[in-house]
Amino acid sequence: MNLNKTVAYLALVLIFSACTDNHEIKPDPLPNDIPSLEKHLKDGLTGDTRLQAYYMLYGRYLYKDNDKAEWYIDELLKLAKEENSQPYIARAKHGKGYVKQIKGDYLGALPWLLQAVDLFDELDDVARMADDINNIGLIFLKVEGYKDAIPYFEKAAIAYKRTEDLKYQSVAVTNLAICNSKTQQYTEAKENIRLAVALQLQFDSNDVNRLAHVYNEAGNIFYNASQYNQAIEHYNKALAFNPNYEQMQVILYDNLANTYLTKGNYDKATKFLSKGRGISIDNKTAVERYNIEGTLYQQQDKHLKAIEIFEQAINMADKEIINEPLNNTLELLSKSYRIMTDNGAKVAYEDIYRIADLKEQQQELKDSFYNGMNAKALQAALSKEVEAHNNRKLQASMEAQQWVMFRYAIAILVGLLMLLWVMTKQKRRWALSSHEWEAKSNEWEASTHELEDTYQEIASENQELRSMHEKIKERHELFLEVSKRILEEPVPEEYLKRIEEKERIDKRELD
Repeated sequence: MNLNKTVAYLALVLIFSACTDNHEIKPDPLPNDIPSLEKHLKDGLTGDTRLQAYYMLYGRYLYKDNDKAEWYIDELLKLAKEENSQPYIARAKHGKGYVKQIKGDYLGALPWLLQAVDLFDELDDVARMADDINNIGLIFLKVEGYKDAIPYFEKAAIAYKRTEDLKYQSVAVTNLAICNSKTQQYTEAKENIRLAVALQLQFDSNDVNRLAHVYNEAGNIFYNASQYNQAIEHYNKALAFNPNYEQMQVILYDNLANTYLTKGNYDKATKFLSKGRGISIDNKTAVERYNIEGTLYQQQDKHLKAIEIFEQAINMADKEIINEPLNNTLELLSKSYRIMTDNGAKVAYEDIYRIADLKEQQQELKDSFYNGMNAKALQAALSKEVEAHNNRKLQASMEAQQWVMFRYAIAILVGLLMLLWVMTKQKRRWALSSHEWEAKSNEWEASTHELEDTYQEIASENQELRSMHEKIKERHELFLEVSKRILEEPVPEEYLKRIEEKERIDKRELD
């Protein structure tokens, strides 16, 4: 045996085995602002640092310039594939799906989000997997597929709970409560929204915008359940948080106006509508606001004014996406036209046809979405059990313990061999007699053989443990398969008759 080569080889094995445990992405720190990040890219960043820069720029542009955000995510995906960086490939696919989701291309978003779910699952990144399961639920919510969205929000909420992420558990439970309410499951909706409030308060009781949002959704749930006084109470609680997000204030004023309008209190409805004027809001909120204002005129039989308001809503609404506020506008406008014709007023045919065409277009968008989505892939994403995460952690823990034992054995062996090598080099300096040296050399050689035998025993035991683990896994899978078959097979009639006969005999004996 060449002792010098053996020592060097085992030392290298020990060093590199210690490095393989670290799979985290730890690039160099980067600035946060867009100009500095883009300058760093031009200066020639490489590796994980360049990947991080692309991902950060995608995030910075996401709500400012969707197209620019998508360009950076495309560059990230391209580089991540070249670098074979699975964590960044997963993030890039998530980003691609999320950009399309924000743009309203829900059908285009789904394949990317599904791929991201699979990759995050493989990487054991439960939190990010939950994010995209929640995003799939949001897509169904946007297309008014509330019943379809519920299981995705339930799955996301469970995953967030197991990762102890109170903030996003609250988000998922809030989304679940919204869908419960939309499908008239008011008891479940109220329970879930109370849980969402409690989780948010536990996570951060000072986040006024988030608390205002949750209390606003609670108000919507009570409104949908026709409990208008409770709805007003929750809208006022939301306002009491004094959210610094101005659009949230407008939404709350509008919801209070709408609730008072439903109660027939037109003065208060007008008062709250006026409070929201002059504040910058997004397109969706503006259309919803026009709907409330138009309904205020409609209920006072001022249909010409109502129609004028509804027309403004239609002109503003995005007609190329599935748009719930637009659908509500079309229904309200149709109602005013019907009332006017019933009262003998003339309505232009082209206006009626235009409404019908817009309704048909919205329905076609919904049909296109449901016909084009990959139902099998969606079901696969839904059926991913978060329990598998815990099983993988247990398996990884067992393997890690075995590997630690193996590495310690190697370390001890390397240390002793190095000591033996040093002693060989120092033989002359120690000035030992040939008899003394031979005795010591034999003693160390015997110890070395004993350590090698110990290492072989540890390696053998490690192999046995792996073999036992595989057998347990196979038996577990067999048990699941047999259980599934048993549950699927009907109970034989003969067996049922025998049970009934035994029950009759037992009953006679008791009598």
